Formats: sequence, structure tokens, C-alpha cells
Amino acid sequence: MFELRSVGAVVLMATCAVAQGDRFEQVPLRVASLRPDGSVVVDRGRRDLLQPGDRVVLTPRNGQIVQGTVIEVDDRTALVELVDRNAAPPIGTKGHFLLPKARRAQPTADVPLPPKVDEPAPVRPGEEEWQPGMPLLGSTRPPRPEERASRIDGRVYAAADLVRTQDTWSHSLGRAGVDLDASNLRGAGGVLHVNTEFVVATETTENTGADLNVYELSYEVGGTRYQPLHWQVGRLLPRDMPEFGLLDGVEVGLRREGGDRLGVSVGWLPLLGEDMESFADLQVAAWYVWNADLAERMSVALGFQKSWHRYDSDRDLVILRTRYLPIDGWNVSSSVWVDLYSTEDVQKQQSFGVTRANAFASRRWPDAGGLDFAYDHEEYPETIRRELPQTIQPATLVDAHQDRLSMHAYWYSDKGTRWFTRGTGWLDEEREGGSAELGAQSDDMFGKGTRTGLAGFVVQGRDRSQIGARLDHGGPFAGGRLDLLYELGFVHHDDFPANRDDLVQHRLALLFSGDLGGGWDGLIHADATLWDNELSLALGIYLQRHF
Repeated sequence: MFELRSVGAVVLMATCAVAQGDRFEQVPLRVASLRPDGSVVVDRGRRDLLQPGDRVVLTPRNGQIVQGTVIEVDDRTALVELVDRNAAPPIGTKGHFLLPKARRAQPTADVPLPPKVDEPAPVRPGEEEWQPGMPLLGSTRPPRPEERASRIDGRVYAAADLVRTQDTWSHSLGRAGVDLDASNLRGAGGVLHVNTEFVVATETTENTGADLNVYELSYEVGGTRYQPLHWQVGRLLPRDMPEFGLLDGVEVGLRREGGDRLGVSVGWLPLLGEDMESFADLQVAAWYVWNADLAERMSVALGFQKSWHRYDSDRDLVILRTRYLPIDGWNVSSSVWVDLYSTEDVQKQQSFGVTRANAFASRRWPDAGGLDFAYDHEEYPETIRRELPQTIQPATLVDAHQDRLSMHAYWYSDKGTRWFTRGTGWLDEEREGGSAELGAQSDDMFGKGTRTGLAGFVVQGRDRSQIGARLDHGGPFAGGRLDLLYELGFVHHDDFPANRDDLVQHRLALLFSGDLGGGWDGLIHADATLWDNELSLALGIYLQRHF
């Protein structure tokens, strides 16, 4: 009897550990393209076990974290609706989605499972973390990073974009790059990260610029279940505090047994312009990330960054980030950037200022609908470092700010139609404005896998207003997917002459995405806008191959 009770207690303890432990893993992804409505296409899909409703977190190089939700999934790509539709993260932006580990235990016959990524959650030496379908007692030890075969994962890509308007402006841009991770080279257990891009741009002035941009070139060791100590050196985006931006230097972090993490970094902050100049702004930073459990669905991060511009004291920045992502309930996250000022900062008369703040709250009800709320605040900090090419005037530095509040709600009718509404209000130091939209989308109306939508909208901008309607349709086409959009708008410009202040605007856009075979994916987008007699054309192609 004692033995049976002991075994039963062990089983119960193991089951509870699984229920409370790390039930999710972060699967990396990238932005593959931008859609005309502000949503993005990412390079993960059904083959990677991505599903509608999954949460996506994007980490652009400027440190402004962007969040979204998957609404459509194809074999190799997925459509993500961003909470902030004005975020427009650049193509290639890194991110991840949270994959429930239980989903790996439900494979389908026609979708290959992706390779399992290393988890940062530590386990005792000699034990393997429990997975659905595995026995609760007795398992073999998984291989350590240095015991695995060397491998290279990544992608190569090429893109071309062309913009033309009648007699006013034109621009062309060509890009080609490689983005790869080389794991366990020579049995050392580390990972070499490489992300570089060659860019050629031309404008109407016939000025041609060619730049080789290195977005990441670093070597990383640790951060796995076997090695809680983590370090990374080179050009990198900090692992635990990407808000601090791109870094030329080194970061060191430690993961504690309960899931908390702390770390420090030292190095230079490169400018995010064409040449990505560096070694003018030295920084040191430290942070602590508290996690409620190994799943990291509830966490609070606090970080401090001190920088010097050419060795003159410059910026003192404090960042507070919170996240609460329950299995069922409201997903809530926020971040606050606080700049600390001293007597050397002559323009800012206060001891501190909130230069950036955002908050997101969303809730999903399966087969019923959902709600999204977002708030964003931004103003200029007083720094010697200049990110923008133009000089900021003192009055602008002191007074300029923007606050934006947005709401998105959607619900399903009895016939499966998805109704939605969006509303946004904003104000800055001079004006205020906003937008409102109401529409509906229906699936499979014109064939299996299609989605058709119709919406009306009104926009009040800084110097113009617009009222119009939008029709969009997408579905399978020629081995891929084709999405079309037509928009009719009536635009009023506040400060134009009376004979040109009211214009009729027509816009037609398309996006095709498909699997080209041999591991290659292709994206083609085109956009044509007609303002009375003024025509603007944009055309782009994006090719990438995963390996």
C-alpha cells in the first residue's frame, strides 16, 4: 500500500509540474511583407503548427515592440493583424509566437513537424523535460548543445521595389541579404548569428546609394536548460531587453531556477541610418526580468541604460515592461520609457519625462469575437545623440508629443460572417484627429479558402480628411494566394487652393504569395493610386529561400 501511494504521489507531482511549468515555447519568425491594410505576413505557417488566434510578438531594431494576432494561416505563411495598425514594422523584422507544447503531440499526416528549438527552461541534469505522449516516469537525457550535430538554419532573400509618380517623384530600391544561425560549430555548443543586407537605392536626382548593412553578427553561448549563464558578443539585439536597441558589444545574462533572469550589457549604439555608423555612443545597461513561472506568461522587466556621446554624459533611461498572457482571459502588456534629466539638460525643465509609453489589452472568445485596446504616447528625449538627420528645434523638443488611443472589436454572426469596427483618436501639441471604420468579412463566399470584406471609413488627419469605402478579396490562386483591394475615397485638403482642395482618390492593390518549390517562397505586391489626374504606381517582389 505504501508503494502504491508513493507512486501515486509521484505521478500527481509530475502532473502538477507539467500543468504549472513551461507549457509554451517561443518559435522564431520574421515579417515577410506588409499588406495595404496595415497587417503583416510572417514566414511561419501551418507546417510550423501556427494557428489562427496565436499571439505574435515582433521586436524591431528600434526597440519598439509590436504585438499582433494570427488571423489567417497558409502552409508556409500567416497573416498577422497588429494591435497598432500604424506600426509598419520593416520587412525582415524578427519576432516569435507562443506555441503550446501540447500541439506538437497532435501531428497531421500532410504537415511536417518543425524541428524543436532549445528551451531556456532549466531541468536537473540527467532528466528530460516531460512532453505530451511521454511516460511520466523514466526518460532518457536529451543531448546537450555541444553533443548535437552542427547545423546551419536560415534564409537568403532578394527584393526589389519601384515607386513612380507623374512628373514629381520616383524611387527604386534593391536588396539582397542572408540571415542565418550556425549552431554548435566545432562542437563548442554556441550559435553564430549572421544577418547582413546589401542595398542599392536610386531617386529622381539620379543619386545612387549602395550600402552593406550588418544588422547582426554575433556569437552566443548558453541560455539553454543545461547552461543558465548566457553571453553574446558582436552586433546584437539584447535578448531580454530588445527595447535598448541594437548594440555593438557584449551582453551577459543569468537565468535563475525559478525562471527569473538578470543581465548586463556594455558596448556602442549604432545609428539606424543608411551607413549604420557606430562607436560614437557608448552605453552600459542592466536589467532584471521577474517571471511568475517557467511559462513566462506573467512577467515584469526593469532595466536601466546609461549612455555617453563621444564620452560626454548623455542619456539616462529607465524601462519598465509588464506582460500578462493567461491561457484564457485578457492579454495585457505595457512598457514605459522614462528619461532622467539633470542640470545639464537645459531644454527639459523637469527631473524626468515619460518619452514613450504603450499599453495593450486584448481578449478572444472562441467562435464569438474579440476586443483589442491600445494606447501609445511618444515625445522627444533631450539627447546629444541625433537619430534624425535634421536638427530638432528647441520648441519642438520641449512641446512635441503624440498620444493615440485605438479600439478594435469583432464578432461573428450566425452565418459565420465576421463583423468588425475600429476607432482611433489622437492628439499632439497642435491638433487632434482620428478615424473610424465599420465593415464585415465573410469566408468561403466565392470558393473554399476565400475571404471577402467590405468596409466604410472616415479619417481626420493633421491637414486633410477622407471618407470612403474599401472592398477586399483574397483566396487560393495559381498555387499560392492572391489578395486584392479596391478603395474609393473623397479627400479634402485643408490648406490647398479652392480648385484643388477636394479630390477623388481611387486605389487598387494586390498581393500574391506562393511556394515556388525548392524551398523558395515568392511575394509580389502592386499598388496604384489615382488622385484625379495624378497617378502613383508601386511594384515590389520579394523572394526568399529557407535552409
